[in-house]
Amino acid sequence: MDPQRPVSTVDLWDVRLRASTVRFAVWITIAVCSISAVYLFSTWEQPNRSLILGLLAMAGATALAVGLLDAERIIRSRWREHFFIGWSILDIAFVGVIETLDGGAGSPVTLIYFLPLVFAALSYPLPSVIAIAAVDLGTCTAVGALVHGTDFTYLWFFAAVLACTATLCLWHARNGDRHRMELSLVSRTDPLTESLNRRGFEERLDAELQESSRNGRPFTLLLLDLDDFKQVNDTLGHAAGDDLLRWVVETARTTLRPFDQIGRLGGDEFAILLPAAARHDAVDVGNRMRQALSERISVTIGVAAYPVDGADREELHRAADGELYAAKHGSKALPGFTGRDLGWAASLAHTVDRRMTPPDDHSSEVARYAGVIAAQLGWSGEELGLIRLAGMLHDVGKIAIPDRILLKPDALTSEEQSEHIRRHPILGAELVSRVEGLGPAVMWIRHSHENWDGTGYPDGLRGEAIPLGSRMLHVASAFAAMTGRRTYRNTVTADEALVELERCAGRQFDPSCVEALAVYLSGSAEAA
Repeated sequence: MDPQRPVSTVDLWDVRLRASTVRFAVWITIAVCSISAVYLFSTWEQPNRSLILGLLAMAGATALAVGLLDAERIIRSRWREHFFIGWSILDIAFVGVIETLDGGAGSPVTLIYFLPLVFAALSYPLPSVIAIAAVDLGTCTAVGALVHGTDFTYLWFFAAVLACTATLCLWHARNGDRHRMELSLVSRTDPLTESLNRRGFEERLDAELQESSRNGRPFTLLLLDLDDFKQVNDTLGHAAGDDLLRWVVETARTTLRPFDQIGRLGGDEFAILLPAAARHDAVDVGNRMRQALSERISVTIGVAAYPVDGADREELHRAADGELYAAKHGSKALPGFTGRDLGWAASLAHTVDRRMTPPDDHSSEVARYAGVIAAQLGWSGEELGLIRLAGMLHDVGKIAIPDRILLKPDALTSEEQSEHIRRHPILGAELVSRVEGLGPAVMWIRHSHENWDGTGYPDGLRGEAIPLGSRMLHVASAFAAMTGRRTYRNTVTADEALVELERCAGRQFDPSCVEALAVYLSGSAEAA
């Protein structure tokens, strides 16, 4: 496969349109056969009536047989155009034979020649319409010329009108193909950056998976996340953020080959497909891209190579997600494990974020704010990396909460709270405890929902009895939740969220952690 050649896909909308057209054509064919039968019975004294009636029955039975087939399966098949051209040619052949038996060009049956043209123009691509038009016109003129006693003046006029109809059908088919291509392009393109959108990129990735599995060649998937992009929107406005996103795609393309693909998966998350590239090649590309983008923003990149890191789309995304999350939140700075070792847990955190409506980046935001609170309180080095990891993983226990609870727009009942919500920190701590080297992070996650006044869960700890890391996570999670996207309320500004945290300091939150976040935010505002 030529990597530069666009991937051939069958659009779901196109499949359904063609399938409905096929079903309608079946009934039209049966109606035409019935009308023709009425004509035969009204002219039964003419020759060959029984034979023509048999041919009409065969044509109707053929249409019924097509109607019983799985039209969508046929349309998705690589042989779909061969099937439909064959069906149309068979119908034209029936018309030609019946016309011959009914006396030639003067038979009213010749009017049926218009129907295959119209049907082809409605649902066939242009090359198929050209083929049907050629067969239709050729059959009409050949039968009319060969049958004895034909009025050639009439035949000439009829064929000319049929040719004009064919021309109109070809024009319609050409425009239809063009519109379908434009719609297909729009539906697979991100309008802001003009890169592939999620749908377009995943289709391209699936096609590369199929090709690579046949040929045994490697390829690599890169996931790219813009660091602190939310700060750009918050401080400079969304117009500046949009301009930065466009610049990121334009700059990233300068480091790629012409047939490499870049897609925007959503927000500030991008994916890059490198056909026929091994992991070390992708790492080099990632380093060049990181350096080129550093002019305006820092980025974090996760890499997954086929087939080493995964054999399907989901496995590759999980592997790249895990490496990206581990790199973004400092796991590689910790002794005893690597980003790949933590990939399963990072993927769980990302899965929880994607289950939200709309999907958000809550875990990443909690990791960031927990890190800045810890830094303000004097943490550094391994401790700082560990609190960021705990922030990323603090809600992994929600993976076990059913959607009906997690996405419920109304207030939860006390039973739902005790059975699901209050247990998720315990489950999260159990999951994280399976990763060697995380140590204190396990207890930080378990107690990340304890309140300063002892009203939290799961153990009702109070004040200094709550681990300091847990208190940091509690403040970071509340701030990220208030400033993040939610369907059940409007997003509040950072200043409004801070006012709410300060109001609840000493009851729900550790005052020192709230103050540390306030100091950081005031410093960021002054720098902006």
